[in-house]
Amino acid sequence: MRIKTTLALILSCLATAGCAQNPWWEASQSGWAVYGPELLVPRKAKPVPLSLMAEAATWGQPVYVEGWINSVDGEHGEWMTISDGTSPPITVIPQTGFVLPRNARGRRTMAWGRPLMAGGTISDADDNVRTLVSVDFLAETVMIQGYYGLEPSRPRDFERPVSAPQTISEPVPEAPSEPEVEIIEVIDPPVVDLPDDDAVIDPPLVDLPDR
Repeated sequence: MRIKTTLALILSCLATAGCAQNPWWEASQSGWAVYGPELLVPRKAKPVPLSLMAEAATWGQPVYVEGWINSVDGEHGEWMTISDGTSPPITVIPQTGFVLPRNARGRRTMAWGRPLMAGGTISDADDNVRTLVSVDFLAETVMIQGYYGLEPSRPRDFERPVSAPQTISEPVPEAPSEPEVEIIEVIDPPVVDLPDDDAVIDPPLVDLPDR
C-alpha cells in the first residue's frame, strides 16, 4: 500500500514538472496569512528583485516580489513599504478591495501584482530642476509570514466619509429695493336718486313782469 502511495506521489510530481516549487507556493503551504483573493501563481514564477522594478514596469505582465515590511499605513492599512536590504524600499498598494494588517511591520511578505512607475520634477531655490522617479507596486494579493498575531483580512471600507471641501463665503449683494408705489384710494361717486320715467315733474315757477 505504501509503495502505491509513493508511486502516485512520484507520478504527480512528474506531471507538475517536478516537486520543486517556487517560494510563493511553499509559503502558501506553510500557513502564511493571505490578504486579498487566493490567486494561482504560476509554478515557474520567480520573485523579481526590487532593484528591477523600474524595468519590470515595462514588461506588461504581473510579477511577484518578496521582502521585509518596513512600515504599514497605521490608520487604514491601505499601503505598506517593503525592502530586500539591497535596494530602496517600494510602496505596495492593495488594488482588489482589501486592506493590509496594520501590525505587520517587520514581517516577511510576498505580493503579486504589477509595478507602476511614477515621476515628477522639482525645482530648488536656484531653479535647478531635478527629476524624481518612484515605483509603486499595485498588489492583487499579498501573503505575510506568521499567521498568529496579525489583524484578520477585511475588505476596504469604500463608505469612509470624505471631508467636505473648504468653501470661501462671499458676501451676497442685497437685492435692489422696489420703488414704493403710491396707493390712491378710489372713492365711489355719491348715489343720486333719479326720478322714475312715469313720474310727472312740474315745471319751475317763473315770475313774469307786469305788462
